[in-house]
Amino acid sequence: MNNRGQAVVEFTLCVILMLVIAWIPADFGLMFYTGQLSQNAAREGARVAAADPTMSTQLGTCTMPCGGGSNLLQQVAKRVANGIMSGANTSITLDTPTGSIATCDLRIRVAIGQDYRPFFYKILRMMGMTVTDVVRLNRVATMRYEHQC
Repeated sequence: MNNRGQAVVEFTLCVILMLVIAWIPADFGLMFYTGQLSQNAAREGARVAAADPTMSTQLGTCTMPCGGGSNLLQQVAKRVANGIMSGANTSITLDTPTGSIATCDLRIRVAIGQDYRPFFYKILRMMGMTVTDVVRLNRVATMRYEHQC
């Protein structure tokens, strides 16, 4: 019996399996990291909005890169831009969910939502499993508006 080439075949099969096993934690780690960057951007954006005296005229929603949004939305978008992935369908919402200036309890909310496409899900789909193509990462930060009472 001739065993020539057996080691190459075994090595190839093992390397492919090891790459998949190594990529899964890396992929989920990248998704977690992207979510944390979005959370930090939402927090910084809420802080900028809470300190802006003209905030009430700049509320709204925009989709990255927010070229047509208000100055405040563009400032939030600059903070998000470093952490998003290309084609991530990222939207930013700046609103006031509760309270009023008259009662000194106005709140500012910055919500950032972006799509993340895990590579591991593509592997699962190639194996015949039905999984979603996109994981939506939604991050929200709420702060008290500073220019009241």
